[in-house]
Amino acid sequence: MNRAKYKILFLCLFTATFISGCRYLSITPEDDTVALSKGKERMLVYNCAVVKGRVVSSDVVKNPTLLVAYPLTGDDSSLSDYVVLNSTSPFMLYLSEGRYHLYAITDFNNDGVYTEKEVSGYFGFPSAPREISLRKEDLVKGIVINTSRENSKKISFPQPLNIDERQAISQLTYSGQVTKIYDERFSLENASAGWWNPSVFMRAFGARIYFTQEYDPEKIPVLFVHGAEGSPQNWVYFFMRLDHRRYQPWFFYYPSGIHLSLASHLLYDELMELHAQYGFKKMCIVAHSIGGLVTRSLLTRYKFKDNFVKVYVTLATPWSGFEMADVSQRRKHKSLPSWMDIGTQSVFIRRTLNAKLPGTISYYLFYGKEDDVSAGRALDDRVLLRAKDNFGFDCNHDTILSDRLVFRKFSEILEKEFQ
Repeated sequence: MNRAKYKILFLCLFTATFISGCRYLSITPEDDTVALSKGKERMLVYNCAVVKGRVVSSDVVKNPTLLVAYPLTGDDSSLSDYVVLNSTSPFMLYLSEGRYHLYAITDFNNDGVYTEKEVSGYFGFPSAPREISLRKEDLVKGIVINTSRENSKKISFPQPLNIDERQAISQLTYSGQVTKIYDERFSLENASAGWWNPSVFMRAFGARIYFTQEYDPEKIPVLFVHGAEGSPQNWVYFFMRLDHRRYQPWFFYYPSGIHLSLASHLLYDELMELHAQYGFKKMCIVAHSIGGLVTRSLLTRYKFKDNFVKVYVTLATPWSGFEMADVSQRRKHKSLPSWMDIGTQSVFIRRTLNAKLPGTISYYLFYGKEDDVSAGRALDDRVLLRAKDNFGFDCNHDTILSDRLVFRKFSEILEKEFQ
């Protein structure tokens, strides 16, 4: 995607997130936890699950394709989600609990408008659309939709459809995509939208692992995972000083407003796809703030073939959670999924901290002595007692990512563990 398109996307994200002048009060309807029906509270509805797959085209001519999730539940016929893809492209859809059919609509005449008569395929073809059922925090993957021009003569969309391409966001991302760390998709504005408006973020970017150079089997991957409202750009100091002769930096870019368990599941799936493709034998994972909760869930919940994660480092992670997140659950109309996971009474935190890290992983805990955000939370005994070592630095929650002594200690750990 070119620079101009990213500027347009940013304006969309910025408008959706900040239009009311207060981000907390401007959480968009698709990220809201209360749905209204005829003025009365109906049920809790918010996006909380992901469908992953790929569109495959048999046509010689490649046209842009609109991927649509058509809801089979609810009392209205509004479309839950749609994104524009290349004719052959991976996709992620971020949806609420429910039942869906997935349709592909291809702009065969290149007029920029997708109609119900341009259906090029659906999940389950050729017999009939196959239902996808989603529950909270589900990840349904391996979905393949085969498309062709001939299909438009055989099948149609269940309702009238007229979507201008300018109404939809293009999703052109995939794991292992080589991207510069200063790319506009990683802007702090987009990252902030990932916290306050994860649905729009997911439409644009999904949740992917990015490379900054082509994969090199001679170099050890170091995967950086950001925290709330974060992006790969938070890691610039580490990126610039990392020994690129020995290590290759990777970045997991995800909307931090989604359920942390779902973020963990997505990260696992992305990592396993890359491992199947490249077969790396060892790597390091480094996480900041709530990225530590995401990655600890990853390492305690899932099994890794070959135990390729050898070193794990967290910086300024608020392990014990936040009281304000507990309070937010009593005001459900303003509660994002991630807030449900970072409260002090969170089931996610309790399960994640009580689970033991694999013995094959060397874990190191970094914290800031001046960190007001994670103060009293960064040294939870359930985590601290199981760390190989811990280090305190004279910095706060943010400056821990740009402190000379912090990086020096991190570099020493890499050299010791990967000598």
